[in-house]
Amino acid sequence: MQGIFRRLASTGLAGMAIVSSALLAAPAWALSEQQILEKLGQIPVFLIVNPEGQSLTASVNIDEETELEVPIVFVDSQEAESFLAEAENEGEALADDAQIAILPLSDVYAEASEQLESADSLVYVPSARSLSQATQIVDQEIQGVPLYAAVDLESNQYLLTSDNTLPMFFSLNDLQSQVSLLIEANPGVAESIGVEVTTFETILQSMSEEDAEADQLLELIRFVPSSQTLEYLRNLSGEAAPAESSGQ
Repeated sequence: MQGIFRRLASTGLAGMAIVSSALLAAPAWALSEQQILEKLGQIPVFLIVNPEGQSLTASVNIDEETELEVPIVFVDSQEAESFLAEAENEGEALADDAQIAILPLSDVYAEASEQLESADSLVYVPSARSLSQATQIVDQEIQGVPLYAAVDLESNQYLLTSDNTLPMFFSLNDLQSQVSLLIEANPGVAESIGVEVTTFETILQSMSEEDAEADQLLELIRFVPSSQTLEYLRNLSGEAAPAESSGQ
């Protein structure tokens, strides 16, 4: 697990959240596919597709003899739009009729599991800004889509929300906003709160592996899409809504 999982903290980002001994003593097993899909359903993703609905793919080497074409999954709307705009500017044929499709990651993951026998080979494209921020925090190159979590530096524990969930943010700024609210309510904790960086791919792989120490924590994880992505989706919904009648 690369040491990324810490003990559960008793301080919540939105109040106090005491982890019960019954929870910590619960038997451990790998998350079921249904549990994984429920968590991935929280994540909107962006695919570049042709008129037939076929997704842009990348070649992935499964082993020395096997190469597989797998969908490219953008977790950031701006990255998907930038990719398509660049393809258009360079006159790439794929850009002629391509468009951006928005799906819950659970749908993409489930289809990949069925058609590819494994969804672990999906290629995820992170936000370039988030990748840069994560690299600065850990002072090394990040391989994957960064995820951010708040930790108590004194106890070396993750911080949970008041409903005993562990939010993992796709946006560092969103995490910092939540931490600011916590510090505003509890000024004394300001110096003891830090940020831990892991990758979405690491967490996703861990969810399908049995690990007595990690599974009870994995069950608590709640993925938090970036506020920019959520605002993008709200704007699309507004554009798609019928115009209100003027009453005239």
